[in-house]
Amino acid sequence: MRRAEEAGLEPRSLAELVETSEVVLSLVPPAQAEAAADAVQREGFDGVYVEANAIRPGRVEAIASKLPHSQVVDACVIGPPPVDRTPAVPTRFFASGPEDLLSRIGDSFADTAVEFHALGPQVGRASGLKMAQSTVQKGSRMLAALGHALAADYGVGEALTDSVEGWAHPASDPAKLPALAGRAWRWEPEMRDTAQALDESGLPPGAITAIADALKAWEPFKDRTDIDLHDILAALHNLEFDSDQETP
Repeated sequence: MRRAEEAGLEPRSLAELVETSEVVLSLVPPAQAEAAADAVQREGFDGVYVEANAIRPGRVEAIASKLPHSQVVDACVIGPPPVDRTPAVPTRFFASGPEDLLSRIGDSFADTAVEFHALGPQVGRASGLKMAQSTVQKGSRMLAALGHALAADYGVGEALTDSVEGWAHPASDPAKLPALAGRAWRWEPEMRDTAQALDESGLPPGAITAIADALKAWEPFKDRTDIDLHDILAALHNLEFDSDQETP
């Protein structure tokens, strides 16, 4: 409601939206994906439900089973909010599902700042892509934060930044790391979902689970924009982990 009002839009109740909509697009914090689907189902929705949250394919399939009277499309969003018609990094919307529905959804993004990409009929492709992208993007950013936390302990933070200058890697610009802490409350459940997706595919999930644990250390910074780099690096020392494992 607050965001609608800030954007100059008139907020409507969910019941009104469901009654007047042929397509519902769900894009909420990942932990709330099932609750959103349940709420829409209770209103008797029987149109097209676009599940675009950052969740693993298994959860998309479970959500589809909650909506027996709807056609469910698997989707994900990659990129920044589409606030600029000519952004340096585009906003891409990926979807998988029945071809006729993909065409219909793609048409709705025509002449917008969002690039639409169809991934074929198999549900799970779009959500699988998001889990893979989260592994690469969010994983590399958190590794950069951990690297800078270690460098700070030895007083060589600036030397680390200098050593990776020019790299296409988050570690080369530590000034951007505090912004990650403000979003950690959203990223932690997403990374735990990603770890489970890796496990379900027979891939080792441990590294991503550890990254989710590191994100949890930043819970006190939720939605803050006035965060100091020193504070977020120090917070990473508050993690609870098993330090008794042998190391070479």
